[in-house]
Amino acid sequence: MSELNPYAPPQADLTPEFGPNEKPLASIWMRLVSQIVDGIIAAVILVTLQYLTGSFGRIQAAAAEGNIIVLESFLWIPVQIAVMLGINWNFLLQGQTIGKKLLKMRIVRKDGSPIDRTRIITHRFLPVALVANVPVIGSFAVLVDALCIFRGGRNTLHDDIADTKVVVA
Repeated sequence: MSELNPYAPPQADLTPEFGPNEKPLASIWMRLVSQIVDGIIAAVILVTLQYLTGSFGRIQAAAAEGNIIVLESFLWIPVQIAVMLGINWNFLLQGQTIGKKLLKMRIVRKDGSPIDRTRIITHRFLPVALVANVPVIGSFAVLVDALCIFRGGRNTLHDDIADTKVVVA
């Protein structure tokens, strides 16, 4: 007599099956750490440049006076983009940034095919960089983008825009 035990563990095969060209998705934590690494590297360079040019002090003084929007900070947006592209230019050929390279991850198209550097820049990086610099709304939008990683496919909004995913390299 075989009775169903409602307390028995599931018998389904839960191991993911990947095609010959597919790799497993990178974990949420790996992606977070790679973003932090990329952010720290860029911040060190940008803050140093802003300090050396005197811009850092002027922006801080304006913020202390209650000025939320400072024109000079908007002039740093192209520099910010140039720094991110400059430090990651060669890595982008393999679908990586410095942080992704260190953590052995890679950006690929959703079908698993390689992604070209131009698509990474125009569809993944630029939309987030531009929206992030919109006063007040930008911070909220970047947070929403980041929190989307907790969805089923572990995709952020910029992954959806660029038709990409981040996999273990």
